[in-house]
Amino acid sequence: MRTLLSQFCESFESVVRPLLDPLNASAQALLEASPNLPGKNVRAELLEVRHQIEALVKKVSEQQAYVLLFGPLKSGKSTLMNALAGTYVSEVSSLPAYPCMVYLSHAPERRFDVTRYSGKAERFTDPSALYMYVNRAHTELADRIRSAESKNEPFDPALHYPEAIRKVDVQIPAGELEQSGAVLVDTPGLYSRMKFGYDRMTKEFRDAASCAIFIVKSDNLFLEQVFEEFEELLGLFSRIFLVVNLDTSKRDLAPDGSLVPSLEQEDPLRIIDAFESLAMSQPLKAAADEGRLRIYPVDLLRAAAHRLGGTDAGEPARGQANFDAFLTDLTEYLNSTDYLVSFLGDSLKRAQTLLDDTDALLQHPQVEALERETEELDNRRQDAQRRRHAVLRLLDREWRTAFDELEDRLAPAIRDRARVVSEQTEKVIDEIVDRWFGADTSLQSLVQDELVPALRAYQENLAAFVRVTLDEEVLAGSAGVLLPTDVAADLYASGIDLGEIGKGCLDRIERSSSLRPIATPLTTAQIPVRRGLLDWILFRSPAKVRARLMGEPLAPSLRMSVESKMRRIGKEGRDAIRRELDLFKGRFFHETVQHVHRHVVGEYAKAAVESLCDALHERDTFLDGQLEEVVGSLMERRKVLAHLATLRTAAAHAGTSVDELIAEYGATEPERLIQPAPAGGLPPRPAGTPSDTIPTPNPEARPVSTPGPVLHPAKSIPGMPVLEGGDTII
Repeated sequence: MRTLLSQFCESFESVVRPLLDPLNASAQALLEASPNLPGKNVRAELLEVRHQIEALVKKVSEQQAYVLLFGPLKSGKSTLMNALAGTYVSEVSSLPAYPCMVYLSHAPERRFDVTRYSGKAERFTDPSALYMYVNRAHTELADRIRSAESKNEPFDPALHYPEAIRKVDVQIPAGELEQSGAVLVDTPGLYSRMKFGYDRMTKEFRDAASCAIFIVKSDNLFLEQVFEEFEELLGLFSRIFLVVNLDTSKRDLAPDGSLVPSLEQEDPLRIIDAFESLAMSQPLKAAADEGRLRIYPVDLLRAAAHRLGGTDAGEPARGQANFDAFLTDLTEYLNSTDYLVSFLGDSLKRAQTLLDDTDALLQHPQVEALERETEELDNRRQDAQRRRHAVLRLLDREWRTAFDELEDRLAPAIRDRARVVSEQTEKVIDEIVDRWFGADTSLQSLVQDELVPALRAYQENLAAFVRVTLDEEVLAGSAGVLLPTDVAADLYASGIDLGEIGKGCLDRIERSSSLRPIATPLTTAQIPVRRGLLDWILFRSPAKVRARLMGEPLAPSLRMSVESKMRRIGKEGRDAIRRELDLFKGRFFHETVQHVHRHVVGEYAKAAVESLCDALHERDTFLDGQLEEVVGSLMERRKVLAHLATLRTAAAHAGTSVDELIAEYGATEPERLIQPAPAGGLPPRPAGTPSDTIPTPNPEARPVSTPGPVLHPAKSIPGMPVLEGGDTII
């Protein structure tokens, strides 16, 4: 039969379960992200919330009643678990004292699921394999704890050792648990070295609508430190059962030396009275006065043996009445409207708490840092793209044309300078020729020592002028190129300093490289000579006469006197020399201007274009790599933030839906929860009925009467109540 509570459970699951996928996806995205990604540490907390939501959904959807067993090590928890389950649960009692929770529930076939803090799960079917696995994990965990302690760091398994075991789900054919929805939870023992497991338990079962059983041996009942952690738990549960584990086989020594039954055997209630009057702390006494804490002295070993049908099965075990009373009270509580209201209300409160935890994680400083870093990376991506586009536009530009304009711009000044230098050089050459005719020197001396140096000076003068003019243009700041505004902006955006490139190219041009070898400006064949009488008589040709007068054509080194020059060369020869030199100078000056201009400016332009293109290609490669790196980092962060955004949307929707469930079920009368659900949902509330409160249990609540849940006689154990006919209601 579908009850109103079943309807609530279905609605609750449909609201809360959708959070699991975005939580898992967000944690997975953080796992796959780079180690330096902000928010990596949030992953462990997301997995923690996911684990708790998953446990809450399972509890509500399967209408499970968690019964927590906790207490010091070796206090008898496993023995009590055997008694409650109605079967020998060796799979639990044989596990090492690992600081994780062990969930025991019924299943047709035996299986064991181990879940780690990382979220990974592993299934076992063999108890011995599970034992070896947990034992090995216990050793590894102890090593990690010692490592954290050596660094003075509080150990957190989610951060220091995500492979640590978080819980073990033990599902076996468990006899008495078969007809109930009860899940027995064996909690970590209270010992300080691995206290984190105990702390996790207190966090996980806050607002979990669970009842708890605290087991303590009678020998430790009066030790104050035993109850230190227990007092911290008092506020977590609406009902706590304190089971004092007795050893009724103990004997005391009588005055006559004989052995007599101990007080635990004869009158265990006196031990409880002494505890309540002498050793019970104020928090424990307050809980007892409120009816939330009840104390039962029980010989758990004998009670478990009797429940499992052992040797004492034929007759009631000593103290069996105390165990029966404990079992009856536990069963009545789990069948009461008080528990039903706690189940519904605390499920909603737990959902709200987990949604608040999720919202807090989404506003975690590391998540905010991730958002800021993502925004900064996006700005860097846009900037890198803008600069790379500028580089690509510059690479598409025809830079040779721009530098050709430099040549054209310098040409007028170079021609003007060449004209002045040419006039000066012509005067110098005329003076050189006149001096030669007035000196006793050879033609070779005229050419090599006077004419060629004068022409070389012309070259150097013009080359120096061109270099100075080019330097002035280049060093003005733009490498001698007139740039449009958009091109200048692209150069600035790309980080290319054209002025520096220009300076570098000037340094690469050697000044001497613009000077060409100077051909012989005057040869003996170009100088007419007069033949004497003897030359005519001997039929000497003009060439022989010039050779006898000046020397060999290639080395006219014969010294000629002034008288010989006047007599043999004369005015006609002087005029011929000047004509030949004028022809040479005309060609030489023109070719020198062209060569110097083309070489100095042209070589600079060529070098500048090559250097600029190399710089642009290098910059493009750098920006491409930088852009790829930035985009990779950006996409990685956007992927994580996208999952977190999906989680934020899902959490907001779940929050709204939980508020609607509170409004819908907040004022429902407890007795109605086990009645058939109306087809059209809950009827409208009377005017003035609160709709925004979470249901709270009534301290005076009693077990549900007709019509109400009745446990099967053979299944009178703590767990979920069932209707007559076997329909589970919780």
